[in-house]
Amino acid sequence: MQAMATLTNEESLRLIAKSVAALHTVKQARENGHIGFSLCSSAAFIIQELLGKDSVDPSKYCCGFIHSRGSCSVPPVHREKLLLLEKGSPHWLNFPDEKITPYFDQMTKHDIIIKSGNILDPFGKAGVLVASPDGGEAGAYLPQIAARGIQLIVPMSISKTVPLPLEEIIPHMGILKFASDRVHGMACGMLALPGKVVTEIDALKTLFDVKAIPAALGGVGSGVGTVTLVLIGEDQAVESAWEMINHIKGEKKLSNYFSKCKDCLDGKLKSGSARCSTRLKSNPNFS
Repeated sequence: MQAMATLTNEESLRLIAKSVAALHTVKQARENGHIGFSLCSSAAFIIQELLGKDSVDPSKYCCGFIHSRGSCSVPPVHREKLLLLEKGSPHWLNFPDEKITPYFDQMTKHDIIIKSGNILDPFGKAGVLVASPDGGEAGAYLPQIAARGIQLIVPMSISKTVPLPLEEIIPHMGILKFASDRVHGMACGMLALPGKVVTEIDALKTLFDVKAIPAALGGVGSGVGTVTLVLIGEDQAVESAWEMINHIKGEKKLSNYFSKCKDCLDGKLKSGSARCSTRLKSNPNFS
């Protein structure tokens, strides 16, 4: 049996979140260990799957985001607290003053950090933008993850797929490589995320044992950012996948919460870069 399904960005995030929450390693870490959820909307959808939809607002559970005028950071006044689960008990941390870092001493190879990225290369490697000079969350966590062997899960929509390998992209990135009047939003560097990437394709395989083949990426108007997939498998498996996808259709669109450009330019936002384009100050959508 075959079916063709189209998912908005938010619907893709919901599907991926359901599959990550269903992973045996995640269930094990939730019950017996630690799960750290980096500040990104993809992680927020997973938090909702584990703790309920009222637990967090995905639009506010992030440090930065890309919008039509470039990159920006979520102001601390709007940002959700950072979550770490310890044997199922939530610890809500006031980022950036509080991070997951102190918990690393208690973690083992069975524990998990969840963080999404901004691009996915042809070989399935993910890269994440970093605007803070110290590398932000990724800069703080990746050395500990690598040294201790902690599991990193990287939920990623295939809509973020790019045609070049990370090795060709990262050398051109860096907050000092861009003049402030030649950047839409904040200048950024990039770090590789060496973890287990979970896409819509992986999600459908995990949840329903259905093969998913990309048929289209993007669209026009409300179709911007969509992913269209052909679902292939046993009749009941495809039917179950189809039912779930229809159930998550209409997922609420994410909102933008903008930082004040002057604060970012003056270096008052700890999580932001002071090399943001001054041209964005005239944008009436910024408060």
